[in-house]
Amino acid sequence: MTAVEQAKDLMQLVATPSALITGTFLAFTSRAIADNRSKVDRTRMLFALLAAVAALAIAVSLVILLAPLALRSVVTYRGPVEATLVVYWMIALSAAGTGAYCVVAVWRCITELRRPIR
Repeated sequence: MTAVEQAKDLMQLVATPSALITGTFLAFTSRAIADNRSKVDRTRMLFALLAAVAALAIAVSLVILLAPLALRSVVTYRGPVEATLVVYWMIALSAAGTGAYCVVAVWRCITELRRPIR
């Protein structure tokens, strides 16, 4: 199986479901953090932290899943530039960026949980 065929298979498998799940978790987390600024709600922030950690786990899993083929496409693939591989790289970099944002969201949740109740 060529790198392009593998990229197509992986993109069909992971792109949409993981983006929807991660996006939903991060949207809930961001909303909870914003609401927590006016009224401290530890229970909701705990759920937001769990959602952020789950989103981080999904993003890191995607990066781990996508990285070997992405690296192989740069190191050993000697064919022409394929649109499929470019899109594959965009998805891989998007997953890495989402992972970085998840780390920030987890940090913000922890910071909000440490805030004193007023």
